[in-house]
Amino acid sequence: MPADNTLFTPTDLEGLVTPEGRALADVRLIASDMDRTLLDDNGDLPQGFEDLLDRLHEQGVYFAAASGRPVYTLRNMFRDYLDRVILVGDNGGLIMLGDKVLYKSVMPTEVYRRLARYVHETAGSGNVCGYDAAYIEKRDERFEPDYRTFYHEINFVDDLEQVDVPANKFTIFFHDNTAREHFADLQKSGLVDGLSASTSGPMWIDVMMPGVDKGAGLRHVGEALGIDVADMMAFGDTFNDKEMLATAGFGFMVANATPGMEAYARYVAPANTEAGVVKVAERVLAAKAAR
Repeated sequence: MPADNTLFTPTDLEGLVTPEGRALADVRLIASDMDRTLLDDNGDLPQGFEDLLDRLHEQGVYFAAASGRPVYTLRNMFRDYLDRVILVGDNGGLIMLGDKVLYKSVMPTEVYRRLARYVHETAGSGNVCGYDAAYIEKRDERFEPDYRTFYHEINFVDDLEQVDVPANKFTIFFHDNTAREHFADLQKSGLVDGLSASTSGPMWIDVMMPGVDKGAGLRHVGEALGIDVADMMAFGDTFNDKEMLATAGFGFMVANATPGMEAYARYVAPANTEAGVVKVAERVLAAKAAR
């Protein structure tokens, strides 16, 4: 039986071959979401992860941190590995390897101001996701602890409708866990027509420019580094990961994934609390060693 915090049974990896004919030994890039996927329930990296990064690097396998978190936060998390960890921030809105920008999306000022107006007229806390910091209204300072986990740099402002900074995403935070209900209303409003939008767990709605998502992020990385998406492995748990799991040849949802994610993932990894990403990556390294 699955563990108490899981809904799905992990895939048997013995002899696994994708429909494209790729085996575990063919993997050249491993991408993972952070929260509820790579990180444990305390928000920590799994034990042995740094050693795993070293061994992946030795085998010529890239690791990509693919997150709704911005690049400046991911830089802090992987500060000792910036030469070998690809940072896919803001759901693919900014992608960097070391100091090199692999892809950058720009959200026009009028787009995020329109979304800020929607927040003012409804509910939730708005966040203009700039490249340098999160811009949040002073009235929402009470939510700083919730934001600070994900946005290490925050600028509090009087009115988001007056902000004019380079940005690539607008996020709405619902402290009462009603993001999915509000997402349905946001879609009906027409405000996100033509944009890329998704929920990220029960508290967050992320809005990006058209064509910006983690799956597109993997394709940008593949073009930059000469890696076929069939040779990529990806891990995720919820709906802002769905394009990434559908894009990668080895698309894994974790066993604790949100119900409905099975429509986008080919395979299931052990839960985040069981270091599922590390366990599957170890099988990749073992397969390469045996080849």
